[in-house]
Amino acid sequence: MDGLDESWLERGLLKRKSNFSSVVLVETTDPKRLQQLRDAVRERPELRGAEHVFLYDQWQGLSRLDPQTGQQTPYSKSGGDSPLQRRATAGGGSGDQAALAALKSALREVDPFLRKWQTILIIQNLAENREWETGLQGALRSWAIDADIVARGSTIFVQTADSSGLLDSFTRELVVVLTVDPSSGAERRAIIQRTGAELEVQTPPGQIGEMVMATAGLNLHQLESVLLESYHTVHTFEPGLLKELKADLVRKSGVLEVADPKFGFADIGGYEVVKAFVRRAVIDVLHDQERAARFGLPLPKGVLLFGPPGTGKSLFANALATEVRLPFIHLQTENIYSKWFGESGQNMRNALRLADKMSPAVVFIDEIDRFGRRSGAMRDSAGEESQRVFSQFLEWLGRPDREAIVVGTTNVPDHLDEAFVRTGRFDYKVPFLYPGAAARLDVLRVHLGLKPGTKHAQPPLEGDPDRLVSFLEREIVPETRNFSCAELEELVTRAKRVAFNRGASAMGAADFEEAVASFRVNNEERAAAVEFYLDQARKMTDDRAFLLGLEAEVER
Repeated sequence: MDGLDESWLERGLLKRKSNFSSVVLVETTDPKRLQQLRDAVRERPELRGAEHVFLYDQWQGLSRLDPQTGQQTPYSKSGGDSPLQRRATAGGGSGDQAALAALKSALREVDPFLRKWQTILIIQNLAENREWETGLQGALRSWAIDADIVARGSTIFVQTADSSGLLDSFTRELVVVLTVDPSSGAERRAIIQRTGAELEVQTPPGQIGEMVMATAGLNLHQLESVLLESYHTVHTFEPGLLKELKADLVRKSGVLEVADPKFGFADIGGYEVVKAFVRRAVIDVLHDQERAARFGLPLPKGVLLFGPPGTGKSLFANALATEVRLPFIHLQTENIYSKWFGESGQNMRNALRLADKMSPAVVFIDEIDRFGRRSGAMRDSAGEESQRVFSQFLEWLGRPDREAIVVGTTNVPDHLDEAFVRTGRFDYKVPFLYPGAAARLDVLRVHLGLKPGTKHAQPPLEGDPDRLVSFLEREIVPETRNFSCAELEELVTRAKRVAFNRGASAMGAADFEEAVASFRVNNEERAAAVEFYLDQARKMTDDRAFLLGLEAEVER
């Protein structure tokens, strides 16, 4: 297909020509990549001279592939037996067992062809392997280094989603493993333009670039699917709809969610010291990358937000994505771990790989301490799996080519491993404490829609809004000391409910008085928490001016 990247295929063929291995394993679930491979059998000089081409699929069984036409026909043994298909297996058995037995039969059937003639075998859509029933790893290990197979120029291609779930480490060392990117920007541009031409969709050139960015992370098949769905829904390629359709596809993975950030710093009340620090250290650098490059200033890699629950850490991460004008990707830590051995590591690999392909983006990880600490002295399989996930994530965080900006949050920063929070993985550690008096008033104004620039709607108010703000500052703010941002938002909601229940057409000062009287906060515990997190800030944050400004905002 015109415009598609074939560098992955060239890497595999180069390894084959250098006799590293006769087995090339391709990690992809994209049907269009498999079609690329089948087309290469007909078009590539290294492959089109093959005397025999076989294709094995667990459902369809073993087939011959005509290298000239690409036509596929069921394979029949020379003795006139029926086609070697999924259900035609010795010993019968259940559907899954029969399919696996058929694979073993197919491998034995093709083996002499590989050794006697130049032969290509493509094994597609394998998701699991029960070695005692299939013999797959034994066959691949033998074929990978067999002198006759190497001399004949035979090649075995295996397509699967994840090689580590299919082969053990010994077999992986003997084969060529190719991880195929879902799609490049150039490929997406070519498919958008080609599909648009076929459907006669008129797309402004500037909008094509926007769509290329919006569909990052999708494979070629998914890209065509969302383009067609957009066309059949609104008769054009709508970037906003493409983002929604992409988010639906990504959500199916169970470990990532993609969202367009809806709130900016104007929607966050207070925390002016934090906003100024992050704007200077992160946002300004990302907005002027060329000048930063001239100074040799590295782009920020990660921000760790820590503090008590309800202080707005998650909202701040979302707002940061808005300020830097990047997509917001939520890594769902609760879905990473699985009770099945090996699945947690695979979930993490898939999540990080997909996040990389959608970057540059803000990757948000709530409760990052779920896998930001070592498993300690645990030596059982669960402990080993946790350690494996930790190591994977730690390695990814430290990669110099990582384009994702990781924003993590935690309520317990002292649980995090030292290697995890060092500079280079998380450049900045930012504490979020209970808001001071000025910040609390700001938060109330935001949720009442009274702060300029906020997206929050203003409810009906009694009298002059400025007089209500003065009342809040004078009477309500002192009563809300050590309230979290979430509790201040709830206070506004309770005041609205009070006004609604008394049958009023607007809310006023008395509603806030009744609402604040209904709250109970343990100030002694909150004061201790403030001191704890300030102490953590002094340990983890090395910007003296930032710390002084932070301490000045805190009420003691």
